[in-house]
Amino acid sequence: MPDKFVIPTPQCGPFVLGPDSQRQSGVPRGTVTKAEWRSAIFPGTIRDYWVYVPAQYTADQPACVTIFQDGDFFVGDDGKYRAPIVMDNLIHQGRMPVTIGILISSGKFPAATGKTDPICNRFFEYTVLSDQYARFLVDEILPEVGAKYRLTDKPSERALCGSSAGGICSWTAAWSRPD
Repeated sequence: MPDKFVIPTPQCGPFVLGPDSQRQSGVPRGTVTKAEWRSAIFPGTIRDYWVYVPAQYTADQPACVTIFQDGDFFVGDDGKYRAPIVMDNLIHQGRMPVTIGILISSGKFPAATGKTDPICNRFFEYTVLSDQYARFLVDEILPEVGAKYRLTDKPSERALCGSSAGGICSWTAAWSRPD
């Protein structure tokens, strides 16, 4: 595996991932578990999600929470985001509090009879300017993860993250539910 992930950016030259995006010696590794969710708020959709739990997590203290839209892009150790590696490093350095990451993929409708590919619901979920995605997070995903891990309920200790339409989705959810 290469030690650098280079993203060409014509305006500024190539972007090279820094040391916080690389595995560091002596840094405890968190765990990542994958699950599937069938949403009632987005009826008929199925999605994968991953839960990152830092090695420093203990149930005696509520953990901060960061939710990543398009979680499959953020979860890998060899992609351009590498959220679990970055979180491992920043938590170990004390630059980030103990934070549980919830990395969620957009929903898909199962393939129709005779079809091979599911139908992606990403555009609808991420770009509709309503509180529907915020309700999905608050009413479905946070309680599901919170049943297993002690999560903070303080707005100042929660974050949403996404790029492109995932960023629009994050902003709309935060706008809809700043609490």
